[in-house]
Amino acid sequence: MDGKAASPPLSRRARSVLDHLHVEVHAWLDYRLQRVVESTEIALTERVTNEDPALEAARLVSLRNLGTGSPAFVQRFLAHVERAFQSPRSSAAQEADDLVRAFATLSLKDEDSDAALETELMESTANRLVLRNGLALQLLGQRFGVLARTPAFEPESLPLGPTVLREGLVDAAEALDLSPPARMQLFQQFCKAMIDAYPSLLDDCNTNLAHSGILPFLSFVPMRRPPATSSGSWVTDEETNVLAAPVPPPAIEDITAKTVARVRSAQRAPIDASFATLQSLLQRRRAVLAKLRPSSQATAEREKTFTPLAHEDVVDALKRLRASNTRAENVQEYRQILLAQARQQHGRGVALSESDEDSFDLLALFLAQLKKGLRRTSPGHALMDKLFLPMVLSAVRDPNFFTDGKHPARELLDAVSLSGARWLAEDDLDSQWLGLLQRAVASVQNDREGSPESIAESNRTLQSGLQTLLRKAEMAERRQVDAARGRERLAIARMCAGDAITALLDGRTLPEFHDVFIHHAWADVLSLAYLRSGDESDAWRDLLESTRNIIETGLASIPNSLPNASLARISAALAQVGYHDEEAAAISRVLNAGSHAGELDSDRAQLLGKLGSRARLGEDSLSRSEEEQDLQHPAVQQAYDRLRNAEMPAWIEFTNDPEHPLRRRLAWIGEASGQALLVNRRGMRAEDATLVGLARKLATGDAQLLEGDVTPAKSAWESTLEGLQPLAHGHDKAQGEDMNDGH
Repeated sequence: MDGKAASPPLSRRARSVLDHLHVEVHAWLDYRLQRVVESTEIALTERVTNEDPALEAARLVSLRNLGTGSPAFVQRFLAHVERAFQSPRSSAAQEADDLVRAFATLSLKDEDSDAALETELMESTANRLVLRNGLALQLLGQRFGVLARTPAFEPESLPLGPTVLREGLVDAAEALDLSPPARMQLFQQFCKAMIDAYPSLLDDCNTNLAHSGILPFLSFVPMRRPPATSSGSWVTDEETNVLAAPVPPPAIEDITAKTVARVRSAQRAPIDASFATLQSLLQRRRAVLAKLRPSSQATAEREKTFTPLAHEDVVDALKRLRASNTRAENVQEYRQILLAQARQQHGRGVALSESDEDSFDLLALFLAQLKKGLRRTSPGHALMDKLFLPMVLSAVRDPNFFTDGKHPARELLDAVSLSGARWLAEDDLDSQWLGLLQRAVASVQNDREGSPESIAESNRTLQSGLQTLLRKAEMAERRQVDAARGRERLAIARMCAGDAITALLDGRTLPEFHDVFIHHAWADVLSLAYLRSGDESDAWRDLLESTRNIIETGLASIPNSLPNASLARISAALAQVGYHDEEAAAISRVLNAGSHAGELDSDRAQLLGKLGSRARLGEDSLSRSEEEQDLQHPAVQQAYDRLRNAEMPAWIEFTNDPEHPLRRRLAWIGEASGQALLVNRRGMRAEDATLVGLARKLATGDAQLLEGDVTPAKSAWESTLEGLQPLAHGHDKAQGEDMNDGH
């Protein structure tokens, strides 16, 4: 004897009921497991760019093993569940076994190991399943207790409870021999499938057992304090093991006037008119959706008979969720968790009040839109996850969250959402900005009460820091604009120098050395002179005279020396643009000899190489001939005019990659040169651009000129309102048609 009390054997009736239920569960799980395998295969076929070769090989092997081993995986899982149905264990016996196994397998836990991550995922999912389906699991546990002639089963010991399903998955996955990433992907797909479909499984099982005569009238009765006499008695039938239900909860009409008064007094203060408008739009949206989904209308009608939760109770429940670090995927999941807990505490017929229901629905639409505008791999996305529940609490507590763009919670949401924008460049988010956001989010998280004062204070501190960073960015941008203006002046000077050289050449062709010299080194000399004194100065006229002498000397058919004044002017001018005295003297000798001095051929060749490789002033500017050629296209010309007339600074979004657009600030446009300055959010110069180049991208759809720099949160709110408007108009139109039909 091992000292453990054996569970009583099942009666023939109980075994028959369990076998029939197992057939239904077997078919349900078989279908879901095959879908899990398929979704895992699809996820594994998505190859990661620049993936490590070893990981890529492991992925391919796992993909092959998943395809060949999926039948064994499904059968092994179903066999595990079948064993649980064959010998159901009560809570006490199950807990004793778990305790023995826990002490037998104690080990140090590696928080970063794959096994630890898998365990955390499965435990988290099991907890969510229990939390979201508490009432259904409780009813099922009562019915299994009747079948097994034991106390009610806890969720951990139910043959189809989250614990059994988790153990079955871990056991069945061994048959696939997957790599750790592939195994984690399988677990994630399973958890996702269970979150979505598990409630229907429990409802079907409870319905099946009720039809089989196992507690057909079982209902949940809230605990009442202080307890009087027993609210019901357990009556066991030895043949059928049918448990008589306790007394059902009182009907809605029997609720005391005191309770009704409490509910009414707990409603919020008079609602702002703008929020009332949003409520009206929501009501019209629900009316349109009800016509498309008749089942939702029936559910809504049924919920109208439920007892509305007081607003303070809803806020307190959200506070408890914050304190317990409860996580959910979206607003509706938080709503379901809240209602499930409230129904366990107060009874079946519990629903949100109209105002709270509207707040939940409106926030769900808003945050769903916001999620689309965030990049999942960005730091801002992780920060937004931490703010999710605090935003739910703020929105439910205060309807001004929706109507006041300056609401502290909304401003905080705007600031944090910007750091997770899909179009944010890597060089936009620096450590100072990220640090401000992290401290603000941490401050909100540390206040478990989620008080409006803590959010307001965190927002004030954040906005103050952001204003400091904004001023720094503006100063950096001004410096970049000044530098761009300097580059424009240089580009204009270079164009004027080129025009002067072209006019003096008058279509003639110089020898190679003279041609390279005059279009490279001497063009820089003329450009510098234009920058310093303009084209009306004596210095400019003297250099033009030297330019004419250089050209005439190079084109002369007989040796023709340069004037001494030009030689001195050439040497001095070359020194000003960075040539050493020795180089300037050597260049002057070659120019003075023209193209006839053979003894200077070696010097000429050496100097040619230096002249051709030397950096030039303003050589990165766009030529006017290229600009005129692009502007011949009507679409480019139209986009060019839009940019010319745009108010500076403006924002441009580049959409070469639709999944990862890039937004830059157009800080300045050169009126004369056509150059454009693009900066990032920190005011630093980004990629070089020209006005014509930007116009070309606008014309081809690779970029778009934005009307403003809207944060993802503001954009999501605008999209939410736009989405409500068509449905509202559709409802009004449908009402008009119904009235016409009636006449």
